[in-house]
Amino acid sequence: ADGCTDWSVDYKKYQVLVGEPVRIKCALFYGYIRANYSLAQSAGLSLMWYKSSGPGDFEEPIAFDGTRMSKEEDSIWFRPTVVQDSGLYACVIRNSTYCMKVSISLTVGENDTGLCYNSKMKYFEKAELSKSKEISCPEIEDFLFPFREPEILWYKECKSKTWRSSIVFKKDTLVIREVREDDIGNYTCELKYGFFIVRRTTELTVTAPLTDKPPKLLHPLESKLTIQETQLGGSANLTCRAFFGYSGDVSPLIYWMKGEKFIEDLDDSRVWESDIRVLKEHLGEQEVSISLILDSVEEADLGNYSCYVENGNGRRHASILLHKRELMYTVELAGGLGAILLLLVCLVTIYKCYKIEIMLFYRNHFGAEELDG
Repeated sequence: ADGCTDWSVDYKKYQVLVGEPVRIKCALFYGYIRANYSLAQSAGLSLMWYKSSGPGDFEEPIAFDGTRMSKEEDSIWFRPTVVQDSGLYACVIRNSTYCMKVSISLTVGENDTGLCYNSKMKYFEKAELSKSKEISCPEIEDFLFPFREPEILWYKECKSKTWRSSIVFKKDTLVIREVREDDIGNYTCELKYGFFIVRRTTELTVTAPLTDKPPKLLHPLESKLTIQETQLGGSANLTCRAFFGYSGDVSPLIYWMKGEKFIEDLDDSRVWESDIRVLKEHLGEQEVSISLILDSVEEADLGNYSCYVENGNGRRHASILLHKRELMYTVELAGGLGAILLLLVCLVTIYKCYKIEIMLFYRNHFGAEELDG
């Protein structure tokens, strides 16, 4: 195929379980040229197929046996596939003056141990809690017959299941009318095609409904100013926690500011933000935190710090006032001196009020001992 316009490897990749049939279509007729196979033939173009193990490897012409592997119009049919069929299949259309080429990837895999699917060949779907969801049996068009309803069996986690009444089946689709959390899992559809069986497995994940509210701050609270004390020269850690409802695949946006300044604009050798930590997660809803760390706190570091949280529905913020703590030994010294002074006042008051009683008590108990001496 030297001198050909080479479109490299097509975006569509075929993945199939060993023992299943598959039809590989020449992608040139499905997006690269404005002609189908019949028009290309009538224009004098011929279609040839080559196989290689991977990009850049030697391409060998394919010898079709007409039974297990056959060339049919613009496609190659495998009935069925074997592991050795994996590789790149290049289709080339050419005549004496024109040549174009594209490669198509085929992967033939085996089931995971004890399962009816290969985990690297699954399809993926998402559903929202309490909403409806349709799961189709994908990539089976080549195995359907016109004017005949497909007979498709459905399994969950590779096992037959008694489906609840809110799950119904329409042609090649499983419909969950009201999604529940226990609908999470792997759904396998099975279709007979002649002597062969075709299986497709879709993994369903369930999320909370898409939120229509901004994130909620848990600490500090929007409604009040939180005061945090620190000693000059010491370190300070300001932590912000917030709840984010499910917003699709968007990561939580949470950050600190001091006044109008982002933390990146401060002294980054002493002041920095931690990574965002996910504290709890359920069905796509998250409780997250981010910390602001200040080393060797200076007078200029004191002041108001605001934590901001954002999503597509709005932005919220709450503040912590970083305040200088009075030195503890001054407070302790003042407290100790006060206690001693109070004790002296009490003793003097008792002596003045009960002077005579104290003297009589002393004489009664200790006076006799002095006389004896």
